[in-house]
Amino acid sequence: MADLQAQLQDGLGSGYALERELGRGGMATVFLARDLRHDRPVALKVLHPELSVSLGAERFLREIRLAARLQHPHILTVLDSGEIQGSGAPPRLWFTMPFVRGESLRERLRRERQLPVEDALRIAREAADALAFAHTEGVIHRDIKPENILLTGTHALVADFGIARALGGGGDEKLTETGFAVGTPAYMSPEQAAGQRELDARTDVYSLAVVLYEMLAGETPFAAPTAQAMVARRFLEAARPIRQLRDAVPERVEQALARALARTAADRFASMAQFAAALEPGGMTAATTAAPTDTVKAGTRTKPRVPLAAVTMVLGLLIGLGVLFAWRRGHDGAPAGGRLVAVLPFENVGDSAEEYFAEGITDAVRGKLTGLPGLDVIAGRSSSQYKDTDKDLAQIARELGVTHLVTAKVRWAKAPDGSRRVQVSPELVQVSAGDAPKTRWQQSFDAAMTDVFQVQAEVAGRVAQELGVALADSARRELAERPTRSLDAYDVYLRAGAAALGQGRTDPPSLRVAIPLYERALQLDSSFALAWARLAMARSYLYSNAVPSRELGLAARSAAERALALAPRQPATVLGQASYQRLVQRDLEAANRTLSEFLPLAPRDPQILAALAGIERELGRMEAALEHYSQAARLDPRSPVILNTMGQCLLSLRRYEEADSTFARSLELAPGALITTTNRARARLGLGDLAGARAIAVTAAKMDARAVAVHFSTYYELHWLLDSTLQALAVGVGPDVYDGDLGTWGLVHGHIYAAWGDQARSRAYADSARAGFNAQLDDAPDDAQTHVLLGLSLALLGRSAESVRHGERAAALLPVAGGGDPGLYVAEVLARIYVRAGMPEKAVEQLGVLLRGPGPISREWLRIDPNYAPLRKYPAFVRLVGGTS
Repeated sequence: MADLQAQLQDGLGSGYALERELGRGGMATVFLARDLRHDRPVALKVLHPELSVSLGAERFLREIRLAARLQHPHILTVLDSGEIQGSGAPPRLWFTMPFVRGESLRERLRRERQLPVEDALRIAREAADALAFAHTEGVIHRDIKPENILLTGTHALVADFGIARALGGGGDEKLTETGFAVGTPAYMSPEQAAGQRELDARTDVYSLAVVLYEMLAGETPFAAPTAQAMVARRFLEAARPIRQLRDAVPERVEQALARALARTAADRFASMAQFAAALEPGGMTAATTAAPTDTVKAGTRTKPRVPLAAVTMVLGLLIGLGVLFAWRRGHDGAPAGGRLVAVLPFENVGDSAEEYFAEGITDAVRGKLTGLPGLDVIAGRSSSQYKDTDKDLAQIARELGVTHLVTAKVRWAKAPDGSRRVQVSPELVQVSAGDAPKTRWQQSFDAAMTDVFQVQAEVAGRVAQELGVALADSARRELAERPTRSLDAYDVYLRAGAAALGQGRTDPPSLRVAIPLYERALQLDSSFALAWARLAMARSYLYSNAVPSRELGLAARSAAERALALAPRQPATVLGQASYQRLVQRDLEAANRTLSEFLPLAPRDPQILAALAGIERELGRMEAALEHYSQAARLDPRSPVILNTMGQCLLSLRRYEEADSTFARSLELAPGALITTTNRARARLGLGDLAGARAIAVTAAKMDARAVAVHFSTYYELHWLLDSTLQALAVGVGPDVYDGDLGTWGLVHGHIYAAWGDQARSRAYADSARAGFNAQLDDAPDDAQTHVLLGLSLALLGRSAESVRHGERAAALLPVAGGGDPGLYVAEVLARIYVRAGMPEKAVEQLGVLLRGPGPISREWLRIDPNYAPLRKYPAFVRLVGGTS
């Protein structure tokens, strides 16, 4: 050590005098030195030799000069920097910072483990303030951890911008080759842990949230024995809510931490300043809890429960709008064919931040009208397309096939005395062929917010009256029922619906925003049945569309049971129960009974009809599903989702031309719908049209190439339809694009590298997939599709016996008979596993079973699918497909 200090002292010259070593880290040795020119103590950090060589003096000094510009009360600034050239020894890079007479946050945590709540929040806010300033200067820290937060008196200082900036800048890959990576595993954001080089402020938001969590809980949110396990937990689990570990933490802080620790960067606070504001008393406002405004990236919902994933997303869209206040009463099930009315999106004429409120009023009135005897109501999915439209009312009525439209203007305003008032100006318009639209009824309501439910009931009642619908006293009472006794709960509930479900969104990022809001609404009113129902749906979709966990499944069941107990005859609570049974419990027969038994009470409810049809399709009852989809389509005529699911029924019936045209009509309404795009390509494959299937992918890629690449590679493993450019895009993204699902991410990469002939990389990624799916089975041991995907990963690894065992376990859990689309998918993947395992007889036998029953696979498809190329030399396969390829 004396020789090292002497060498350093010689290199530093007369400007500094080394006094003693303070400690060693993974990247540098720290000395206490004296700046002789200014007669002050400084902390001098000397990078380890191998790191100095990797960085190079020019780059290091250039980047650290940028960090030295950061002058802020809570930043430990860089004072000086340089390079020591030793005779025959590698160069050493160094920089100095003020010497702080205090301690690091790490030292305090070692002593106290958990900090007082106010101290923890103060430290976090001061660090956030420092980082927010650095971000405005274009500097991302990349290594926020307790060791880099220094405490002096009552102030916190963020240190080591120098090393982080130097290591992180430039996009140079040389560092990776030497084994150095910026960041510390326990505090890294998921995108940083995945090796992404393009990081922004949200990576620091995540890391600071981990530090705050540790200050409050005494441990990091993903503590584990090894760095690899920490990273894996970050991708596979959600952080445990902090208030479960420490009651004294304010609820606003729990909400802020949940958002800051979101697995996907787009779901966190957009800036450090927003995070800091959320930690202030009263800071977690609607603005900070609102759903991100950016469009969700394709592929964020990528747990490849392959056809089931598509099915669950479809069901979420079908439920879509219109369940919010469907307070239905029993009636005699009058036949369809009554007056058909559409409730168009109400126009918000107040603050744009109150848009969600106008949407909520629209859904409330639509829900109250739906199901009245003699009255049919167009589903929200179709009517909501006319929000901010330039089309006139006559054109809208023609497109929806209705004779009456309900429109309104809504303002949620503050009166001079400070009270909140709701102003609604509804209008019922009659549209007859050849005649100009005519107003049947119009009225303005101006009421205190406490009367908002009464306004909704009066609007619905007057519309029904003008349309000649006779209301019994019981119907009037039910129209007047309040869904909740708490206006605050109602407000939070509407915000949740705007984030997910209410907008038909079931992607995991949207659900993770909505779920805490539904939970908050229930804290305000635990008897709010519709909030329980929506919470059950949201948790069920998250369980199915992301990585499943036992805890989440139990939470979904609890919410569904609570909703049903509170309001057993409401469509929303029945849908909540069916969602749990279908998506979590995987008891399709139970879900079918739940909806079938309720259907007589709501025979023309498009959400019930569409949900029932979706379950019938999964059960393989395609003709029944088509009938119910047709009934739903009358009430939801412009729903691309219903067209897509009808097309999937036709696909399973091998009516490929009809399926293709149905998918085409769906894409006319929703050109960017990747599920529908993939399904249309599958219809072309069923016809044996490989060129046509590939052309569909190429055309879609012109809109968003990466989204198409990820989607086709994930759903049904159709990477082989993509050209090499699109395949390269699919393997050029990290696990965050797959919602942190390491299994899916690894499997996609493994397949593509195998197709490229790079077996080493294919096996490396397949092993990552194996680890990811194994971890998922720890939480969901009987999930059939996780088993079959694990089997596929093992097949890529050449572990044939294990791959077959998991594939056959999946087939036993979800057999073809009665398994619908998911069962058919499992059976088809098992055939591919048999091929890779060198069991051609078993593969041909399995494919024969698939061809004998309903399903998308055809003989023509099998002739062109490269997965089955190894079978083409076997006579049994040639006989099965009816000729050679």
